[in-house]
Amino acid sequence: MSKINKHLEKILSVFNKIFLTLVIVLTLSTLAIAFFPFDMKMFQNGDVGKMIMPVANAKEIYPEFVCGCCGTPLNTEKICCGMAQNMIDFIGREVAKNISEDEVVFNTVREFGFNSLAKEETKIALKTKLAENAPADAPKIVLENKSYDFGDVGQKDGIVSTVFDFKNEGKSDLVIDKISTSCGCTSASIVYKDVEGPSFTMPGHGKENPTDWSISIAPGDTAQVKVYYDPNAHGIQKEKELSITRTVDIFSNDPVEFEKQIRIDLNQLP
Repeated sequence: MSKINKHLEKILSVFNKIFLTLVIVLTLSTLAIAFFPFDMKMFQNGDVGKMIMPVANAKEIYPEFVCGCCGTPLNTEKICCGMAQNMIDFIGREVAKNISEDEVVFNTVREFGFNSLAKEETKIALKTKLAENAPADAPKIVLENKSYDFGDVGQKDGIVSTVFDFKNEGKSDLVIDKISTSCGCTSASIVYKDVEGPSFTMPGHGKENPTDWSISIAPGDTAQVKVYYDPNAHGIQKEKELSITRTVDIFSNDPVEFEKQIRIDLNQLP
């Protein structure tokens, strides 16, 4: 009997070890899922390796951004305009890449600018980090002025325009490849060495902006952003006077200030 008991004890010991191992594995798996959420598509695509890094959650990222047109937080349940839809679609595509939340946020800021961020502290933190990592020979865009007031503009006056001078104060070529405006009534282009580039306006509102264009500004050179405002873009004006503010974003390869914003103000009259 003693030999049988010893044999049973060995069997129970093995079962206890197996049971303990299963408990540990299940516990670790539960913790991994809790702290490192993943998409089931990774299993379907056989890309299990991406589980190592936590992936972004679109629903958590949307409120971190505001619509460049309306200034309201992104909300898939209440999409305010075409610009908001563009931003939501972009974030969705980035999240589908199964990258981290920080990467999605940075890529979205790179696409829509610092002012698309809802929180000022996030802008400051991001710019600080970019400045710490910027190379010594980087290009640097510096604007002479950041705003212009047209004063009174009547619909009968038609399209009005102004220019903003800027300079590349860096040590390598400044490459500008995109401009966007805050409304379809406003458009902008780059003028360099007396040659004016294509016109850009607000994305997501009908007209498609150029996608295969860029211009290089040599170190020490100056250029201009030419801004146009069309008082008739929204049809016949009913109000006697409208106070208008519009913004223009210039995107470049400046590693820190990769988006620069300028503003126009005016009083629109019938």
